[in-house]
Amino acid sequence: QEVVYLKNGSIIRGTIIEQVPDKSLKIQTYDGSIFAYEMAEVEKITKEQAATHEQRRRSGTMLDGNGVRRGYRGFVELGYTIGTGDWDGTNRVEFATSHGYQFNSYFYAGLGAGVNYYHEADMVEIPIFADFRTDILNNWITPYVDFKIGYTVYDATGFYMSPTVGCRFGFANNVALNFGIGYTMQKISVDWYYDSTKENMGGFSIKLGLEF
Repeated sequence: QEVVYLKNGSIIRGTIIEQVPDKSLKIQTYDGSIFAYEMAEVEKITKEQAATHEQRRRSGTMLDGNGVRRGYRGFVELGYTIGTGDWDGTNRVEFATSHGYQFNSYFYAGLGAGVNYYHEADMVEIPIFADFRTDILNNWITPYVDFKIGYTVYDATGFYMSPTVGCRFGFANNVALNFGIGYTMQKISVDWYYDSTKENMGGFSIKLGLEF
């Protein structure tokens, strides 16, 4: 098989079906997918013995085609949380972004931040969090589990945790859509004139995201 090594660290295995010298190439992977790259993106092209499906699975470094690849990985997501906490008016629109490193086909770790707007209470909070994710399958469609943990600042300050389960739909060039549902655990500090308390602002969330 022919192997294309890209400068961004990706490795594509398959058969080169078209090549324009010093300009571009197209490679077809074992699952029939076709990818096109500018030669400026290519580090080198080699011929190697074809790996078996089991060897590719065990290597955990990439999936030829639209699966998760080792290296940088970024996410942006938009969500809506229906509040189930102690107060009324805790429904909110959420935006978050996370950036980090994909260690193999199954584990990601990164850091992120977001903006949550409580539209009924006209209140804003900014969560800052660590993000951990596992993709269950090394495939272009896979269930995943995502776990964010951190702290919120601005109008509402306090502990933040957001586990999510969902499904990833992969496309070419490391782009994918993610759809998930989860629960946001949110504790905020509230100062009364006579006391200070921790109030529950948690809720069930629906999230739609884009990764690159």
